Amino acid sequence: MLGVNDSRLEPARRSPDTGPAAPSLAPGEQRARPRRVAVIGAGITGLATAFRLERERPSWEVVVFEAEPHVGGKIRTAVRDGYTVDWGPNGFLASAPETLRLVRDLGLEEVLQPAATSARKRYLYLDGGLRTLPATPPAFLASEVVPLHGRLRAALEIVLATAGAGEESVHAFLARHFGRVFADALADAFVSGIAAGDPRELSLDALFPRLRAMERTHRSLVLALIAQQRAARYARVASAAPRGATEKGASEKGAAPKDGAAPTRGLTSFRDGGMQRLLDALRGALRGGVRLAARVEALEPRADGHDLRVAGASTGPFDDVVLTVPAPAAAALLRPHLPAAAEALAAIPYAGIRVFGLGFDRIDVPRALDGFGFLAARGQGVRSLGVLWTSSLYPDRAPVGKVLLRVLAGGRLDPSMLELTGEDALAAVRRDLRVSMGITVEPEFVEAVAWQQAIPQYTLGHAERLRGVEVALEGLPGVHLAGNAYRGVGVNDCVREAVRVAAHLAGRAA
Repeated sequence: MLGVNDSRLEPARRSPDTGPAAPSLAPGEQRARPRRVAVIGAGITGLATAFRLERERPSWEVVVFEAEPHVGGKIRTAVRDGYTVDWGPNGFLASAPETLRLVRDLGLEEVLQPAATSARKRYLYLDGGLRTLPATPPAFLASEVVPLHGRLRAALEIVLATAGAGEESVHAFLARHFGRVFADALADAFVSGIAAGDPRELSLDALFPRLRAMERTHRSLVLALIAQQRAARYARVASAAPRGATEKGASEKGAAPKDGAAPTRGLTSFRDGGMQRLLDALRGALRGGVRLAARVEALEPRADGHDLRVAGASTGPFDDVVLTVPAPAAAALLRPHLPAAAEALAAIPYAGIRVFGLGFDRIDVPRALDGFGFLAARGQGVRSLGVLWTSSLYPDRAPVGKVLLRVLAGGRLDPSMLELTGEDALAAVRRDLRVSMGITVEPEFVEAVAWQQAIPQYTLGHAERLRGVEVALEGLPGVHLAGNAYRGVGVNDCVREAVRVAAHLAGRAA
């Protein structure tokens, strides 16, 4: 997603089948050339796939093709006039071993930048003001974000919760557990910062399989959260204890809780350059390099692999081709060979997003910036999806005495935001800042980008459609799909996809 990450909502991805194996060499046959792999797309998934393949198989030739004149996809950072603005994700949750290993392998550990602890406090714009989003079930009961009768119904979740049968939308799932009043009040905000989508269309099972797993294990989501918090407390105590004390305490008090892993660590980025440091480091580490401004126009299967047509010329052959481009671009390449799979990919909808980085003098922002920022419930008179208080998360992102706000607008419920001129869109978000935060002055710094295809939408039936595409790909050995359109939209999900594909290819050829 483009910036509003939450460790409690992080979609924990399931490991899919690795897919069919490509034809192997006949006994005694010698390969005349090193194995060659083409990665199409130089976003985080493509670059991480190439990097991991080069690490796992140093003798292989891995070439990355990118249609744009720069790497990164939607992970880009603008540094200007003392401000640092991420155009896409503003960090990753430092909870995924695959991403942390990638950071370590790239030598970036020393420049990791955890968000300030104030980021744990979040707000919702509701009923004309910013309301604190409760972080625990007890805090929710005293919160103003849901009417009293809705809170009382939600409190009964621990008793009334039942296991679901079949796929559900995010809204239906929340309504079944906590009541319709709760779902109507919070479902939009629940998904807007992650997918910018419509909670009545988005599949809970595809976007948040972790919540479905919690339901299967505990029946009640409240019980599951209590179990996770207990496990997190135990892990914090264990990590702080002197060597030997953990084992002693465990023997005296019983085994560690089994209901959760180590505590999830929070939002993290990189000093002196934001998220683009990760992409630049990946590009610099690749031996095979990246061919920029090299749009792949066609995929051409042949007896010993696949050729690619780039700028009217054929290049290849490649034993494997990994498509990490957005689903519509992957569909265009597959359409001549697998029309049904291409149709399914082309049907994956996307939410368009406008991102504004706005800089102000601190004195011109009348309220305390004591948290992550706020999400805006729909129908409350604020058009923006949310506002991140970036300079509160990462103080070095704005000059001394200034603040940097990052506004996200558009999404599936407001597609017309992408049709506005830049001036009109800026006027709309400035109005939102005036209404929600009392900011009346013009920003002294403006950085803006419009992503027409920002975030893929996992609508109902997504998992089934994806299984159909994977089966169809068996008819085109050596071609693989990876990216945020399939099994997770976050940075961690994309790195996990890269590791999955690289491990499959490297292991299959072992």
